[in-house]
Amino acid sequence: MTAPSLVLGTAGHIDHGKSSLVKALTGTDPDRLAEEKARGITIELGFAQLALPSGRTMGVVDVPGHEKFVRQMVAGATGIDVVLLVVAADDGVMPQTREHLAIIDLLGIPKGVIAITKADLADDDWIDLVTEEVRLLIAGTSIDGAPIVAVSSKTGAGLPELLAAIDGVAELAEARHANLPLRLPVDRVFTISGAGTVVTGTLWSGSVTRDDQVELFPSGNRGRIRSVQMHGEQVERARAGNRVALNIVGLERDEVERGDIVAEPGTLSITDRFDAHVTYLATEDKPLESGTRVHVHHGTREVLGRVLFMDVPALLPGGRAVAQVRLEEPLAPRYGDHFIIRSYSPMWTIGGGLVLDVLPSRRTTLKPHERELLEALVLHDLSGAAIGLLEARGIPMTSAQVATALGIPRAGVADDLNRAKLERFKIGSDTYFVTSEALEEILSGIERELLAFHEANPKVTGIATLALRDRVDRRLEPKAFDEILGIGVSRGAVAIAGGEVRHPRAASTAIAEESAAREAIVPALQRAALSPGTVAELAVEVGMDAGVVRKALTKLVAEGAVIRLGPDLHFDAAAITIAREKITGYLRENATMLAKDARDVTGSSRKYIVPLLEYFDAQGTTKRDGDTRTLGRLG
Repeated sequence: MTAPSLVLGTAGHIDHGKSSLVKALTGTDPDRLAEEKARGITIELGFAQLALPSGRTMGVVDVPGHEKFVRQMVAGATGIDVVLLVVAADDGVMPQTREHLAIIDLLGIPKGVIAITKADLADDDWIDLVTEEVRLLIAGTSIDGAPIVAVSSKTGAGLPELLAAIDGVAELAEARHANLPLRLPVDRVFTISGAGTVVTGTLWSGSVTRDDQVELFPSGNRGRIRSVQMHGEQVERARAGNRVALNIVGLERDEVERGDIVAEPGTLSITDRFDAHVTYLATEDKPLESGTRVHVHHGTREVLGRVLFMDVPALLPGGRAVAQVRLEEPLAPRYGDHFIIRSYSPMWTIGGGLVLDVLPSRRTTLKPHERELLEALVLHDLSGAAIGLLEARGIPMTSAQVATALGIPRAGVADDLNRAKLERFKIGSDTYFVTSEALEEILSGIERELLAFHEANPKVTGIATLALRDRVDRRLEPKAFDEILGIGVSRGAVAIAGGEVRHPRAASTAIAEESAAREAIVPALQRAALSPGTVAELAVEVGMDAGVVRKALTKLVAEGAVIRLGPDLHFDAAAITIAREKITGYLRENATMLAKDARDVTGSSRKYIVPLLEYFDAQGTTKRDGDTRTLGRLG
């Protein structure tokens, strides 16, 4: 069996020798910035490769220890499998030691090794005291019982023992999710002359090869992988657990930033909220009130948000509860991801949690089936979770979407959904599933929102489809929403006309006004031919409100009966056709034409002939060269 690919990450207080230890272990100085070397502190993430006695290699991420750079520390720590917690023998446990350990524990990093550095500066009795202090510190955390080794980067003492300890822990570490779609949180982005945009990060799941198509979340921009590198060497394929550099074609440097996620297209959901199981650190001295504004760290990204608890008004120190995290900027998390929360100001780590549902409805009071699902997800009990997720979401989903949301293979999910008593409809090659209760709730929501819209807008005939969807539930996919609208039409609860949705029992006055306006506008424009009036003048001519006339014109333009050449310039389509025939006929006989020739041949005026000619240029009927025109490619 092939050993899993793993990443080792440092953690610990500033000036405790993390970077020096990485250099002693790997031969690589992870401090790459001139400022870091000048100041003697790590500011940004550093990277190296570690060769272990067993022959295994590990990627190494060296993180800053200064309290000002905890954001960078979290960005580096989210991708590691084994933590190397560093405590200096001459200082012992310090504030950032405790905060970094809390982050490690909240992120659920399961394996670790502790290095007591600068052992050459302390005697054996003192090192024993520091070792015991560290042992008590890690008790009850995710790395409880981790081996502790005293080392000196300066003399080399203890380095072989530390390497052996890391090797032993790595042997027990589990592989990442290679069977799930590609996902890589970006921790660095830069350009290389002649190559373009390069991103680096740790592959959280899946694999990546040259020419793979990728999507950037949350922007949705897409690109193609030109090349893949691991530890500075080009490779054909990189698998989950490796640190990689990806050269991406189709993405500019300014389109990518730390915190973005490179993933297989369409495999993540962009969200402004997620349900989670939140842990509040026992070291805090006051309750965490529901609705508190916090910094949310997920992957390599940090955004502001609020934590709203489902069952309690506040969480006591050391407490845990289900909550909805509402974000001020979008994220693209997945079920099972860990995140960190830090206080708004001043900033320090106060807790973290586990992502449960990434597209929940906006609520803090749970229905019984929603509570059951969240409780099962907390316990990682995914038996029946597919149906539970569908019930809790309350929107149509495909089996692939449900599987992706739960991080489990699609085949089993498809079987569960197909066996269940669910409503289903096919759109293209995709089958969408939804519970009967959820479908009825969506249809009821459509009717409620339509009636409310008509009441608030009595002179408007209808609402655009996407605007209505946003009022009903923004989580609904447009194509699924269109399908449900069709069901509403078949039931007589919805009417669709001219690209708008309306309620059949509402908007009768507005519809009558618009219909009368259409009947008056068409003959008026026909009479005007190539000399039409403005919208205001047209409204006076037909004796109607200018707003009603403008809306009627918009629909006539959409139907092709009227041609709009400007906000206030509308022509009868038949008049445009006649003008085109006269102009092309002239050009076939004379080869070139001036604007005055077009004016004369059409019987129009300069006020109208210039926009008409520009329209024909854009259509390819004519081609402009200075002041003259010739036949265009479609003339």
